[in-house]
Amino acid sequence: MSSPYAVVCTTILPSDHAPSVADSLSTLFPELEPPEFNENEFPMTDKGEEWKFEEVDLSKFLSRISELRILDTALDAMGANLYDNETVFSLSRQAALAGKVAFVLNNEKSLGGTIDVTLSGDNLAAWIEESTWHEGRTEYPRSLSDDWSMHKDGEVSEWVDKKSD
Repeated sequence: MSSPYAVVCTTILPSDHAPSVADSLSTLFPELEPPEFNENEFPMTDKGEEWKFEEVDLSKFLSRISELRILDTALDAMGANLYDNETVFSLSRQAALAGKVAFVLNNEKSLGGTIDVTLSGDNLAAWIEESTWHEGRTEYPRSLSDDWSMHKDGEVSEWVDKKSD
């Protein structure tokens, strides 16, 4: 199955440290080359700028969510806003700077800003399920928007019953 078309963007505000933002992007998407930026000088008159990257390679990101063992969370977060073969999700820049992946829920502010990812393509739901598959789903199958998905507010849905002896 072919990878979807991926667009990654983030907004750099005058209060942001652009080199750190660039580092957070390169942690998850190493092939991205941020535009040149100037150090902020006082007084700041710039209102910010958006960095947008198209046709982004998702392989490092997918590898990282697998390494961190957050594939079920990724399934839920990446599919939460899936409509007509397009989805949008946000990642914490602060977490990325620390080498982690943290999904930012809808209507939630993230200290340090977000990296916004838009995926589009045919059979996107199937691609998300396949890209986040892991061996544990052999015993506990999962799919997008199933009864075991996390709640919209991010609360955990307890779905694994304790095995009786």
